[in-house]
Amino acid sequence: MEKPYQGRAIVEDNFEYLKITIPVKRNYISIIWICCWITFWGYFGASAFGELFNSPNEFGRVFMLLWIGGWALGGVTAVKTIIWLFWGKEIIEIGMGTFSINRKNDLFTREKVYDLNECREFRIREIDSESDRKFWFVFYYRNKEKGTIAFDYGMRNFCFGEDLYEPEAQYLLNVMKNKKVLIESQFK
Repeated sequence: MEKPYQGRAIVEDNFEYLKITIPVKRNYISIIWICCWITFWGYFGASAFGELFNSPNEFGRVFMLLWIGGWALGGVTAVKTIIWLFWGKEIIEIGMGTFSINRKNDLFTREKVYDLNECREFRIREIDSESDRKFWFVFYYRNKEKGTIAFDYGMRNFCFGEDLYEPEAQYLLNVMKNKKVLIESQFK
């Protein structure tokens, strides 16, 4: 018999704030693929360095230098992704008039802090299914916020709770409502 899924979110309730920690959902196929990719990346990058110093003309050196720069950018992105997939967490803190979202162990991101009074229409976000994305999956998240729970702030919406199942997202919204850190008018 299948055991019921207990969810990933960890809820901490203090008197001053509500803290929700959501560990990243690990996609093991992606982890294996990125680790293999970075192995080949390192091998070919080392070969490119050898070509950089043994190039017979100046144009070859300049081209190889530019190519290695782009190559290094791809490697940094892959390492960033590996670190996020192994140790990433979303930490949401609500209280004392602020709403903050911090992606711990996601390199090159910073904590986002919002005025709690300006946050409105908390809701579960409609997410396209895999079949809706088809061949365009590479560009799916390009201009979209990642997350299952959305809210409006000014004339823009923001999301958090990446890859949460809908019942768990609804549970977190109910916790926020029941703990009175958000008021009824802030929900859709």
